[in-house]
Amino acid sequence: MIKNTFNLFVVSSISIFLFTGCSSKSLYEKFYDIAKDNNINHKTLIAICKKESNLKPYVINVNKSILDIQRGPHYFTNSISANLYMDFVLDPLLLNYDIGMCQINKIHLNRLNLDNDDLLDEEVNIDVAAKIYKWNLKTCNNDIMCALSMYNTGYKNSTVGMKYARKVLKKRKELFGE
Repeated sequence: MIKNTFNLFVVSSISIFLFTGCSSKSLYEKFYDIAKDNNINHKTLIAICKKESNLKPYVINVNKSILDIQRGPHYFTNSISANLYMDFVLDPLLLNYDIGMCQINKIHLNRLNLDNDDLLDEEVNIDVAAKIYKWNLKTCNNDIMCALSMYNTGYKNSTVGMKYARKVLKKRKELFGE
């Protein structure tokens, strides 16, 4: 009995170490800390990124393009292959795309002095998403629907943006019951 309990403890400890790393924060803690630093609701921030990529860090989504070249989401297993795809396939074709876990549009790169590869880092991606959402809230006088619409479309009250906002709030309710 004691041996089985000890083995269970060792397996559980190893699982926790592999899942969270020995000193790194959990993904939830990263969201919470970044949202707190930006004075925004962490549950809404998580819902945005859950809706955008299902919290997958190496997703590149090509938006509308001529003849729908490369259009849609592209999933990679690491940052190197995702970055090569952006640098050698999408950028030469001058395509518009969203990067990473929170699907940050490439138009933000120059303004924030970032590179494609920077947004493949989950903490950087979450932080940029938080800053964009915070700016949107300020622009929209703290109207969440308006801010979420802007996050998706760049416009305060577009039909597509409002539909997106409802989906994010539904996702937040599914995840957190509120």
